[in-house]
Amino acid sequence: MKSGRRLLLALVAAVAIVGAVASCSADGTGDRNSTVTAGPVIYPLSLRYHGIDVVQDVPYGRDPLQQLDVCLPADSPPESTATPTATPTAAPTEAPDRVEVGTRPAVMMIHGGSWSHGDKATAAYRSVCQYLASEGFVTFNVDYRLAPTDPFPAGLDDVRRALDFVFRETTLQTYDVDPGRVGVFGGSAGGNLAAMLAVEDHRSTAYADGFRIRAVVDLSGPTDLTARSTGSDGVAAAFQRKQLLYLGCASYRACPAAERASPEYHVTKATAPFFIGHSTDEFIPLWESQRFASTLRSHGVPVTFVAVQGSAHSIAQLDEAMSRRVTNFLRAGLR
Repeated sequence: MKSGRRLLLALVAAVAIVGAVASCSADGTGDRNSTVTAGPVIYPLSLRYHGIDVVQDVPYGRDPLQQLDVCLPADSPPESTATPTATPTAAPTEAPDRVEVGTRPAVMMIHGGSWSHGDKATAAYRSVCQYLASEGFVTFNVDYRLAPTDPFPAGLDDVRRALDFVFRETTLQTYDVDPGRVGVFGGSAGGNLAAMLAVEDHRSTAYADGFRIRAVVDLSGPTDLTARSTGSDGVAAAFQRKQLLYLGCASYRACPAAERASPEYHVTKATAPFFIGHSTDEFIPLWESQRFASTLRSHGVPVTFVAVQGSAHSIAQLDEAMSRRVTNFLRAGLR
């Protein structure tokens, strides 16, 4: 049975057939590859969400961009709509005992925009937030400081601070979140930041075991921001300029931040399982995600990799089938 299924998956990847077989090939667990074709509609954007409350502009720091929205599942108790008090102090340096104050899985979502623009409240990202909530995940939709005003590591520092906020006991209690069932989701630049959070999660002081993130969804995230990304098979000159602005560098020749900001170079065996979606002809080269998946697997990290035929970038990949792949993966990882 298993060998037959492997053969079927290989045939799907080879001929890029879309159908029931492809839908089953990325259900969320294990080292799997599939090639699919996305539909023309961003599925979460096409839906209407009844009973999904959105708590807007919850501060997790002092800066105006250090805010997040919380999309709550329809079965949220009334008290869940209360906003916890945000304190701008740094996370404690000593690991507290693990707290078990909530019952529901959660996802922290990070928008894209080349690290220089984008907004949690745009229609597409708000819809993805509501969609994940409709699937039962308390979803934290995060804004962060942007380049060139605030270059690396400001954005990464912010999403790390936002994750610290998610794990505060008051937040866990307010939104009924199980601290052992938290994942991260990001598209494009947000995919890069989500991946960076995951590969550095072992450094966390939040809990004694050092791990918080249990599952990662990365759609079209740049994973190698070094000079390697500027080759003939790399990103276009216009995007190279955006990367350099984010990195705070004049050129790639002397830019130590490039490697520090690239998840490709920080994977450990403790990194959480990944779902990676990447289109075959988009402006972030496919090889970045392919090589990142290979690096993850070389460390024993489970990876579900889905190559999407065409040029759909980031959350534009989320047709109905891809949306279900993502939620199936999160459900399996955060069960």
